[in-house]
Amino acid sequence: MEPAPFETLDRLSCLELRSHGLPSGVVPRLYALARRGDPLCLQAAAALAADSARRVAFFTGIVHEKQPRGELDGPIGCAVLAAALTRLEREAFVFAPADVVPVLAAVRDVCGGGFAVMPDTEADPAAFDAAVSIERLGRNRKGVHHSIFGVPRDQSPVADDFFETLDESGRLTIGIGDGGNEIGFGSIFSAARRVVPRGRACGCPCGGGIVTTTRARYLLVASVSNFGAYAVSAALALLTGTPELAPRPQTVVGAMAAAVEAGGIDGGSMIPGRVADDGIAADAVAAVVTLMRATVENA
Repeated sequence: MEPAPFETLDRLSCLELRSHGLPSGVVPRLYALARRGDPLCLQAAAALAADSARRVAFFTGIVHEKQPRGELDGPIGCAVLAAALTRLEREAFVFAPADVVPVLAAVRDVCGGGFAVMPDTEADPAAFDAAVSIERLGRNRKGVHHSIFGVPRDQSPVADDFFETLDESGRLTIGIGDGGNEIGFGSIFSAARRVVPRGRACGCPCGGGIVTTTRARYLLVASVSNFGAYAVSAALALLTGTPELAPRPQTVVGAMAAAVEAGGIDGGSMIPGRVADDGIAADAVAAVVTLMRATVENA
């Protein structure tokens, strides 16, 4: 298949629409650093479509005092991509902090798919062929997790350890992120530290910067991590000749509403009850997903 539709999906996933106050102009530079060869969504989708990726673990969820049930970015992308994989007869398990599990369960009810939702303390790397991280903080060179603003976060290293174990054994790892502080950006660690605000100096006592050292074989950079997951789902639809795998705008918006109802919060505005993703209103998110689906339908 020609690369053009995959290029389009990458570009759509990198549209900078996030709300005022969040870093801007960084995603295109990080994308350029991550890109080697084919479009990023194509590389990730091809790896997931391989016969060797039969049992896939997903990691997501960022919890702190202002978002005790986590944010919308991450869980919805995990649900959409995990549901797509189950329709390809893969086994998918989504792991998150225990407080995020009810949000994931609510989102799964909307997205469908027979994937499991479990606390991340139950993740066993020996049981999986592959791991995908979507908007999950990775530790920096001092072992500390940070927000994009340099605020240290008290997060378990279970996902970092899981990824390192799979990476060391040659199993598939994919990281999807938007800020440089999420699992996967360790693959471009030195360069990302020069590009990301607070990349080298986080401002907290650790002094290690926000960029993670946790690597992934495939790093997918997006303006919103969920957008990257939607692009991979659409790329899977193209690669496998299964157009129904492409995300539907009504499903994504329904999942956003379900996540908010279950206690999830828009990480861009931090306004309880607002149905938005990284500050992007639901109708704008739906427009991006509509364009991704049109890309699949017209390929």
